[in-house]
Amino acid sequence: MSSEREVSKMFIRYVQDGLRNERIDRYRASRRLINTTPLEDWLLEEIREPYHLQDFTLTLEEIAELENFVNDDRLSKAVATLSTADKMVLYQYYYDELNDVEIGSQVGITSQGANKRRRRALQRIKAAYENI
Repeated sequence: MSSEREVSKMFIRYVQDGLRNERIDRYRASRRLINTTPLEDWLLEEIREPYHLQDFTLTLEEIAELENFVNDDRLSKAVATLSTADKMVLYQYYYDELNDVEIGSQVGITSQGANKRRRRALQRIKAAYENI
């Protein structure tokens, strides 16, 4: 412990390890809870109130900045070249798992239009990805 910087590094590492261990403990506790709950009760509760689904859906503002949720820098830059409408169609198709008819009815276009927009958006991403 020759310097204050080394002490700080050691303390930060200690806190990180503590947080990691706490996260692991909580995960294991939740796994025990799931294992002790009968499957039928869990399914009935999930059907009654699918509470976890709202935690993972993005808002319209977040979809407009969809590139922020992509880990790969090159792909993120390619996604950033798309319009908000293109990002919305891709999000609904790949994340919400909606088909072209459902996407078209939500966006206000035909199913063929939704399909065409999705295919063109993928082509734009591919072209931008190759040029970056």
